[in-house]
Order: sequence, then structure tokens, then C-alpha cells
Amino acid sequence: MKKQNIIMIAVVAFVLAVAVGYALFSETITINGTATAKGNFDVEFTTATISEQVGSTGATAVISDDKNTLTITVPRLEYPGAYVVIPVTVTNKGSIPAKLINIEESGLTTDASVKVSYENLQELKNVEVAQNGTQSFTIKVMWDANSNVSSENVEFTIRLNYQQIQA
Repeated sequence: MKKQNIIMIAVVAFVLAVAVGYALFSETITINGTATAKGNFDVEFTTATISEQVGSTGATAVISDDKNTLTITVPRLEYPGAYVVIPVTVTNKGSIPAKLINIEESGLTTDASVKVSYENLQELKNVEVAQNGTQSFTIKVMWDANSNVSSENVEFTIRLNYQQIQA
């Protein structure tokens, strides 16, 4: 019996030693930290000029101080078919690639006799604009040739909504 007790004590001691050894060498490691990404998102209007006025004078295209909106003013379109053409360039001044999602037009202060069109703008949607990349399009403000309603004091603002391209 004595031999059996010694073996039993030895087995229990061995199991305890293995359990303690396992506990010493198995630990839970918790890592806490913060990841930061560095970059800036800045797509802005860089140029907008009146390139052509037919049947109109005094039209302006003014980029806001924050360069995020463009206000177009056409004091008078003199006859049906009169128009103003405004080439516009947008530049990605940030370090994050962007793509055009949509355009917001607000404040059109005239009736439906004035048509505002955007040439090449649809083609630019969802196209990547890399850092320092540009996109160009043309805005045309025109008195509908089929309308006899006079068009004065046309003024509106546009904002282009860009989104970060997901990597």
C-alpha cells in the first residue's frame, strides 16, 4: 500500500506541476491602440470664367471664399436663344482620391424659360480624381428659343458633391 500511495502522490504532483507549468506559459495578451490615417479631403472649384455671351452682357461666375460653391449671375438674356457659356475646372487639392457623386443646384430665380445645362458633367461622375487632378465641364445658361417670356436676373448656385474613393 505504501508503494501505491507514493505512486498516487507522484501522479498528483506531476499533474499539478503540468497544470502550473501550463498556467505560467499560457497568457492572454490584450493589445490596445489607435490607428490614425493622415490625409485631407479637399476638392474645390479652381476656375470659372465667362467665355461666351450671346445676347447678354454683365454675366459673372463667382467662386465662394471656401471654393466649394459657384454662383452664376446673368443680369439679362435679351432674346430667345441668347446664352452664356461658363467653362469650369475643379481640382482635388487634397491627398485623398475623390469621385463626383452629384451636383446640387439652388436658387434659380427665373421661370422655366431659362435652361441650364452641364456639358461633360455626367461623364465625370464616379471617375477618380487623384491628388492635384482636375475635372473640367461647361455650364450653359440659355433663354429657351421657343419661349417668349422675358428672362432677367438669372442667378443660381451650384455645389459639386465629391466622395472619398474607398481603397
